[in-house]
Amino acid sequence: MKEFFDDEFINKKLLCRMQKEIKRQQLEVTIDELNYLNELQSHIISRCDFTPSQNRELDFIKKVNNARRKNIQA
Repeated sequence: MKEFFDDEFINKKLLCRMQKEIKRQQLEVTIDELNYLNELQSHIISRCDFTPSQNRELDFIKKVNNARRKNIQA
């Protein structure tokens, strides 16, 4: 068993896979947090009486953030 973990090729493959899985998990957590923040933003917009120009600005910011999130997922 010790030789298995001493093998550089196996370690490289194992570590690369673990690194990708960790990055994927972190990305999923970040996406979940962004979804939650979008829900909060929508809730606040619906409860507050913003002017139409302020609503357009908030919608633009939301669209930009969603576009960035979609680029990260791709």
